[in-house]
Amino acid sequence: MIFEDEINRYINSKQSEMGDKINNIKDFNRRGEFYKIKNYLDDFLDGHEGHNFIVMPGLRGVGKTTILLQLYDHLLNNKNINYKNILYISMDQFVKNFNSDLLNLVDRFLEVNHNTSQVHLRKKIFIFVDECHFDKSWGLSGKIINDNTKNIFLICTGSSALELEINTDIARRISKQSIYPNNFKDYLFLKHNINTDHNFSKALENMLYYGDDEYISKAIDLEEKIQEQFFNLGNSPSIEFNKFLKSYGFPSTLKFENKDAFDEINLIIENVIDRDINVIQSFNSKTKDTISRIILYLALAPPGAISNQKIANYLSISPKLVYDVLNVLEKTQMIFSIKPYGTGGIVVKKPWNYYFLSPSLKAAINYDMGRFNLDNKKCLGALSKTYVASSLYKMSKTRFRFMGLFYPIEKKACDFLLRTKLEEIVPVEVGIGNKTKSQLVKSINTYNGEYGVLISSRYDRIKQHKNIIYLPLLSFGFL
Repeated sequence: MIFEDEINRYINSKQSEMGDKINNIKDFNRRGEFYKIKNYLDDFLDGHEGHNFIVMPGLRGVGKTTILLQLYDHLLNNKNINYKNILYISMDQFVKNFNSDLLNLVDRFLEVNHNTSQVHLRKKIFIFVDECHFDKSWGLSGKIINDNTKNIFLICTGSSALELEINTDIARRISKQSIYPNNFKDYLFLKHNINTDHNFSKALENMLYYGDDEYISKAIDLEEKIQEQFFNLGNSPSIEFNKFLKSYGFPSTLKFENKDAFDEINLIIENVIDRDINVIQSFNSKTKDTISRIILYLALAPPGAISNQKIANYLSISPKLVYDVLNVLEKTQMIFSIKPYGTGGIVVKKPWNYYFLSPSLKAAINYDMGRFNLDNKKCLGALSKTYVASSLYKMSKTRFRFMGLFYPIEKKACDFLLRTKLEEIVPVEVGIGNKTKSQLVKSINTYNGEYGVLISSRYDRIKQHKNIIYLPLLSFGFL
């Protein structure tokens, strides 16, 4: 009973803190993901069923907590929901303090604050759970709550480890909204309050995936309108884009300049290593040092294929340990892999390409090591290629989930291969400066592609010539 009283006091204290938490985010602009979940909230309030269990996974630092607080603010101040009917809890603190779980938390909240249970609940309640991956049984708890009542709107946010817990049974009950690092569109909106047409992103995706004239024309029209808004920047768009690549992949860095922004990103990396990785797989303290060294190796290496054996030899560790570390880093979504295109044997024999989910991660580590110089074209090229890779990866995980993303095994080939509808291959080349299209043309011929895409800082407008779509790097930033 004493233990339960402690939980009750904890819940009440957290509710009393919410005014200050909301005030801290009052001036923040609201991203597109906020509005998607807000629509689910509004439908729930209007009595519509179907989207009352939301899971919001994403890499640490991408803004999940801010979105939760903005949704809380929306309920409190726009929908006039009594604060007693809204509970916001960070599960890492709750588990640490009480060694308890989400199901017990909800039961205590309903019993003490509302004198009822899940099954007998007759009013609408909102439960916002941050860092829920620290509760190993969050998925089962969410399923039970969802089965017991349709009067609870439950949002669970956490690292990408959440995705590992979503089995078929849970997947039938949830609406998933993954959160990714900023793209250039997010940066313009969150940093400079320039709100551009979200349809441009969709037009770019359609143009890349389908290559049809109608999508190219649509993208060209929207690009012209968006470029007119660049006059509001008060600075060169290319300079702003370079600043974005370097420092502003994460919402929490937008208030900082230069070194402070990099310090914030390196803190995110440290927290992933110290807090999130152990939730997925336990490592000893010696291995934690190895994880940091592997991250450093990936950050300092140029983009391209890196074999586990090469990393193992360089760091004097076993290839098996390298594999385990890379695997867990992928599960946190700090990095992702791009496999070689070919049969199963090729995939096994050839090394994989590893990229950071945001170029700002790579930039921050390089800066910390004294190796960062944005004026260097080679450095800018590495960040640009990382950004293109991460944007294509996001595209394959959101809009076109059956799209394949690979790299070609041939020498002097393009950078990426997209496998689209009916197994068609679209070669993609990333160029900084005066890089030619020869490698792209070679890959188009090798893979019998209908078209290819050249993404380059050399161009300032989308255009098509023969079977090549020329896409400015700055415009690609809206993907």
